[in-house]
Amino acid sequence: MKKHLIVFATLVAFAVSFSSCSMIGGVASAGNELAGTIYTGYTKPYEITANKIGTKVGTSKNVGVLGIVAVGNAGVNDAAKLAGITKISHVDVKTMSVLGLFVIKTYYVYGE
Repeated sequence: MKKHLIVFATLVAFAVSFSSCSMIGGVASAGNELAGTIYTGYTKPYEITANKIGTKVGTSKNVGVLGIVAVGNAGVNDAAKLAGITKISHVDVKTMSVLGLFVIKTYYVYGE
């Protein structure tokens, strides 16, 4: 009986990990970005303008927990204002997710 329970629990865990509700790609990233089932951690650059790379860096962040609560204000404009940036050169977006249950997206805005 114990062996059957272990096999059943393994099959359920496998099915849940590949269902659309629990896939990190649907929670932590959009489109065809890189996503891991257990852990996701990467930084993606975006070239915004042709301005030269500046010395100022502004950050903003969003945090999601259990797919139930999401807080933060990860706007490029807000990050630029907080750092006193008036000419944005580029933006990096760092994504970190654990099981799709805890997700952090941090935006790094560079410019002058």
